[in-house]
Amino acid sequence: MKKKIFFILIALITVLAACSNSEADTKEEEDLPELSVLEVDFDVPEHVEVGETIDLTAHVSFEGEPVEDAHEVLFEVWTQGNSDDSVELEGVHQENGTYTASFTFEEEAVYEMYAHTTAKEQHVMPLETVIAGDAEPSEEDAHDEMDHEHHEHDEDEHGEHHEHDNDENE
Repeated sequence: MKKKIFFILIALITVLAACSNSEADTKEEEDLPELSVLEVDFDVPEHVEVGETIDLTAHVSFEGEPVEDAHEVLFEVWTQGNSDDSVELEGVHQENGTYTASFTFEEEAVYEMYAHTTAKEQHVMPLETVIAGDAEPSEEDAHDEMDHEHHEHDEDEHGEHHEHDNDENE
C-alpha cells in the first residue's frame, strides 16, 4: 500500500510541476519584446512582352519607415529551371526606401528572381516570377525557395572566372 501511495504522490508532484512550468513559460513569452523585421515589397508585373525592359523594384522598410541606407539590394534573375545561370543586378537607391535595377526580358520564358536585401543586420530575399510572352510555367521546374542553394556567380565549376556583363540585359 505504501508503494502505491508513493507512486501516486510522485505522479501528482510531476503533474503539478509541469503545470507551473507551463504557466511560467507563457508569462516569459508575453514579456519578450516583439522583434522588428526587415520588410521588402518586391514589385514586378506578372507578365511582360518579350524584349520589354522594366525596372525591378524593391520597397524596403523597417518598423514602418523607409530604409534609405540598405547595405545591399541585389536582384538575381534567371529563367525557370536555370538558377545556376543567373544574372545579378545591383539595385540603385531612388527615394523613400525604393531600390531599382533595369532588366530586359530577351526571350519567351518564365523568369524567377530574388531581391536579396541586407539592411538593419537582417537579410531577406523575396522571390517573384515574371512571364515573358506566352511562356507557360512548369511546376516541375518551379523554383522552391526552401531548396535554393545560393551560389557565388563569379566562378564556374572549373574555377574559371566569369564576370556578368549587365550591359547585355539593359
